[in-house]
Amino acid sequence: MKRMIRVNEKRLASKYNRRLFLAALPAISVIIALFIIVMVFIVALDDDPPVELYRSVFYACYGACAYGFAVCLIGGIMEEILLRAHREHTYIHINTSVMVVSQHTRTVRLDGEWVHYKKMWVVKLAEVQSAECIRNHITIIAPARYFNENAKWLRYTDTEDGIAFDRWWYDRCGGRTVDKFEITDFYTYGERTARQIMRCAEKVRERDRRREEYRRQMLEIAKNAKRPKRIQDHYKPKRRPYR
Repeated sequence: MKRMIRVNEKRLASKYNRRLFLAALPAISVIIALFIIVMVFIVALDDDPPVELYRSVFYACYGACAYGFAVCLIGGIMEEILLRAHREHTYIHINTSVMVVSQHTRTVRLDGEWVHYKKMWVVKLAEVQSAECIRNHITIIAPARYFNENAKWLRYTDTEDGIAFDRWWYDRCGGRTVDKFEITDFYTYGERTARQIMRCAEKVRERDRRREEYRRQMLEIAKNAKRPKRIQDHYKPKRRPYR
């Protein structure tokens, strides 16, 4: 039973595009305001406005367009960088007995390269009590190990018992314990994701119950099994008469 729930890039891109539009909105507002001012002058004076007015409007429009272009260019580059970071570091990974919830938090430029940071929670599926999606957040109630580190430091590999960090120190000493946590719903269907987490948790609990029942039955059978009696006399060495 393995699941990998990835981030919905279209939904995330739509969020960034709204922010980009709000950042470029002042330039659009300035252009519209200048157009209204020119029209008012033309109607009020009933004649061509002075050349100085045209010149001022031209420079103002030029500055607004330059601002809008710079915002769109820088914002587009940052959006692509953040989408790549979320594509790699925002996911819900359900293993055979462990669930790893990872969410990208920020990206900074250090020593000439982009460094990504993320939050990560490691949860035993059998201990998940509830998972529900409310508005744009998914709340999971379960004991979990919480990390907030450089994404490279939190790399791990799957094992039979769960996961093993590439940096062994995090297996024993890293992170802190929390009783519940909340993540932003960057996925296609948040409610379906919450239900899927609960179904996987129930499957793990049912599997553990069957294993425990099987183990109890085997112990009971071994306890009640008849043990053969030892035939000691047959193996006793025969004494030879002394001469």
